[in-house]
Amino acid sequence: MFAGAGLGGTPCRKGYEDCAGGLMEDSAIKCEYMLNAIPKRLCLVCGDIASGYHYGVASCEACKAFFKRTIQGNIEYSCPATNECEITKRRRKSCQACRFMKCLKVGMLKEVTKIVSYLLVAEPDKLYAMPPPGMPEGDIKALTTLCDLADRELVVIIGWAKHIPGFSNLSLGDQMSLLQSAWMEILILGIVYRSLPYDDKLVYAEDYIMDEEHSRLAGLLELYRAILQLVRRYKKLKVEKEEFVTLKALALANSDSMYIEDLEAVQKLQDLLHEALQDYELSQRHEEPRRTGKLLLTLPLLRQTAAKAVQHFYSIKLQGKVPMHKLFLEMLEAKV
Repeated sequence: MFAGAGLGGTPCRKGYEDCAGGLMEDSAIKCEYMLNAIPKRLCLVCGDIASGYHYGVASCEACKAFFKRTIQGNIEYSCPATNECEITKRRRKSCQACRFMKCLKVGMLKEVTKIVSYLLVAEPDKLYAMPPPGMPEGDIKALTTLCDLADRELVVIIGWAKHIPGFSNLSLGDQMSLLQSAWMEILILGIVYRSLPYDDKLVYAEDYIMDEEHSRLAGLLELYRAILQLVRRYKKLKVEKEEFVTLKALALANSDSMYIEDLEAVQKLQDLLHEALQDYELSQRHEEPRRTGKLLLTLPLLRQTAAKAVQHFYSIKLQGKVPMHKLFLEMLEAKV
């Protein structure tokens, strides 16, 4: 589900089409040529083929593992020479001290192991519902309350995103594209996490909880059931707050926006957050080696649920019965 090296590029697609043809005798040769023609990213530490962005830098699996062992074990090295050893693919094991110095020099971040802690600190304060006074109870009051709540939560989400390590390094255009694409997923994930301690109830705000009957009266029964399906899935996984905040950041970075200017920068952010989740699971839930994968596999269902929510609230907008604030309206229209 993470963007690959050929995301959005025509060489990969053309190579695939050549392979798929199957009618030309030299199709296998053409496939090999097209795959080899794709430029390979190199490890900035040793020059080997990079497997992705690790600790914020394009690097190979060997240098990634070396850096991880060093920072997790808090290992100190000393160079037997003058701290100027050349680090290449063939010589990367010759001096650990210079290899670690090279890792730091090219920008590998020790802080990746602390990203989950940063995300916990960045978590916004609780929001409370503000039902319109004097409005009679019913579907219009419930929907007006939820639309107002969503608008205020959008402001909070935009501020929260700026505290995600690496997000502010993206262009303003890409920041906005990610937010416009993923805001409903982030909003729903918040509802899901708040609802975990409850049985068959959705906590839209600390003081605004809807059960099945309340949802039916508000015309939100289908959405209630869809979100509840997510709640049950996360309950089964016994998701922790550290995992929730990291998944929320991943939902933002892994949005399906078609308007990204710098795909490589966004993939770098995705890899950084993915690695943070993997490191957390390895250190805290090492007895569950497949847990990271199970958590990531919840994101497609989250996206489907968010799409349902957007369509539902957009249809409410078209009916014109419920007032909507400008920001909520703009973000809603950007998703349709």
